[in-house]
Amino acid sequence: MLLLLLALPAFACASPTSSPDYQQAYDTCLEQAGGINNGTVDACSSTVSEQAKVEMTRLYRSFYRRLLDQSPDDAAALDRAQKSWLVYRDLHCHLAGAHVGSPMYSFCPMQLNIARVNELRELVGQ
Repeated sequence: MLLLLLALPAFACASPTSSPDYQQAYDTCLEQAGGINNGTVDACSSTVSEQAKVEMTRLYRSFYRRLLDQSPDDAAALDRAQKSWLVYRDLHCHLAGAHVGSPMYSFCPMQLNIARVNELRELVGQ
């Protein structure tokens, strides 16, 4: 499992000219781990989620800096939106874990982080 998790960044960033496909990286991780169980869901989704968060932060900062130069009001709106989104993600996934099951504590944030990366990619024109 450790070797699989160490190799996962290569799957998420397979092509330097295209954006990482985090869902595919998660699916590949599960496949290489031998299937779905609570442990593999947690390990694979936690790893992929962290990778998505790195891109999310990069996209947010880049877009924020651009907006700050062009429209400080829009930069402030983006900042408020991102902070609100983080609160939503954390509260929603806590509820999902409590009421759906423990794998949701890692799977839910991964799914929402992937979705947010896609939203930010659209905003920055990727």
